[in-house]
Amino acid sequence: MDHNEAVRKFEHLMLKGADQAREAAIELEGLVSHLPKEKTQELARLQIKASHKQAKDLLDLAQKVRATQGPVH
Repeated sequence: MDHNEAVRKFEHLMLKGADQAREAAIELEGLVSHLPKEKTQELARLQIKASHKQAKDLLDLAQKVRATQGPVH
């Protein structure tokens, strides 16, 4: 595996993780109002916030990796 391939794979994994975190947040958003107790809803909202943050952080990391790769030869 060469350097460029490793960088592309790293970027792909970060984007995949971001997509998974975003999907989890969206699914949780749909479930919150159906959860039985206020405390459970509060915990779900905290997880939604954490999932959105994780997605953003992984996207940012993927962009930084892409930026440091430079031109492909």
